[in-house]
Amino acid sequence: MNIYRRRRADPADWFSPDEVRNAKDYQRPLTAVRIVQSVFGLGLLLAIIQTSAASTVADWTGAEAWYVRLLVIVAFLLIVDSVVDVPFDLWREFGHERKWGFSTQTPAGFVGDIVKGLVVGYVLFGALVLAFWALIRATGLWWIYAWGVFFAFTVVLVFLAPLVILPLFNKFTPLANEGLVTRLQALARQAGLSISGVQVMDASKRTRKDNAFFIGLGRTRRVVLYDNILAQPDDSIVTVVAHELGHWRRRHITRTLAVGTVLSFVLFYAVHVVTSWGAALRWAGVGSLKDPAALPIVILVLFAGQLVLRYLQAWFSRAHERQADLEALQLTRDADSFTTMMRGLSTRNLSDLAPSPLTYLRLDHPPAAERLEMAKVWAAAQ
Repeated sequence: MNIYRRRRADPADWFSPDEVRNAKDYQRPLTAVRIVQSVFGLGLLLAIIQTSAASTVADWTGAEAWYVRLLVIVAFLLIVDSVVDVPFDLWREFGHERKWGFSTQTPAGFVGDIVKGLVVGYVLFGALVLAFWALIRATGLWWIYAWGVFFAFTVVLVFLAPLVILPLFNKFTPLANEGLVTRLQALARQAGLSISGVQVMDASKRTRKDNAFFIGLGRTRRVVLYDNILAQPDDSIVTVVAHELGHWRRRHITRTLAVGTVLSFVLFYAVHVVTSWGAALRWAGVGSLKDPAALPIVILVLFAGQLVLRYLQAWFSRAHERQADLEALQLTRDADSFTTMMRGLSTRNLSDLAPSPLTYLRLDHPPAAERLEMAKVWAAAQ
C-alpha cells in the first residue's frame, strides 16, 4: 500500500450530516480568528520595521554593547507578540473553547502559562539569536554557519524537551494501569522497540480533549497520553499507542528533523539574500545586518518563507501519519478498534471532518474519513 498517496474518501460514508456540521460550526470561527491574528501580527511587525521601533527601544535603555541591545530587542519583540496574542487567546480559551465544553483553563493557569512561555521563549530565542549575531558580525558566510547552529540547537531541544521544558507546563506520571502497561510493553517488543513505560500528562487542567503524542530522541523518547484519553476502552488506547510506536519504528522524528534541516537552509539563504539588499536595510532603518535592530526584518523574512514552506511540511506530516496508521494496524491486527478509536477521537475533539481543498493543504494529519477508509482497505486485504 502506497502510504504517501492520498486515499480519497467521502466523509458522508463515515460521519452523519450532524457530525460534519457540528465540527464545521466549531472550526469555522477558529479559522477566522487565526487568520485575523496572523494578519494583525504581520501588520504590527511591518509597523515595527517601518518606524525603527526596535532601535528606538534599545536606545531608550542606553545600552551600547551589541549583545545587550540585541537581548533588549528580543525582550521587546516577545512582549509585544505576547500582548497582541492575549485578546485572541482569551477569546479562544474562555469564550469559544468554553462554549463548546472543552476548556478547563483557570485565569491563574492562563496567566501562568503566559509568564512561563515568555521566560522559556526569552531564554531559548535569546540564546539562539545571540549565536546568530555573533556569526553575522564574524563572517560573511554567517548564514551557512547559522544554519548548522540551528540544526544542532533543534536536535538538543528535541532531546531535552521531555526532561526540561514540558515539565514546566505539565505534570507527567507513569501510566498506572498495570494490565495496560503490560500489553503496551508487549506491543513495543513486537515492534522491535523498548519502552520503560508510557507517560500520562495532566492535560485535563486545560482541556477535555483527547490526544497522544511522541517526543524525544534516544533515551528521552516518550509516548505521552492525555489523562482524558484514559476514560476510553483499553483497546482504543492500545491502538493510539501503536500509532505512536509506528512513528518511532519509522524514525519520523529523525526524518522530520532532516526535512526541517533542508527547508531551514532555504530560509537562511533567503534571509541572506534579502538582508544583502541595501533598500531592505534602509527600510528597516539600519546600515548593516550587524546592527541588532535588523532582527525584525530577519523575522519577517523567516515568517514569509515559513508561510510557503509550511505546505510542504504538512505534506510530509500527512504521509508520516498514514505510515503510522498502517503500522498501528499491522501491530494490533485490529481494524475494528482502529475504526472505533478514530471515529470517537475525531467526533469528540470536533476535528474538521470535511476540510476545504485549501484547508486540506495545511493539515498535518489526513482527515478522519481518509484514515478510516485506509483501515477499511487494509482489513479487506487481509
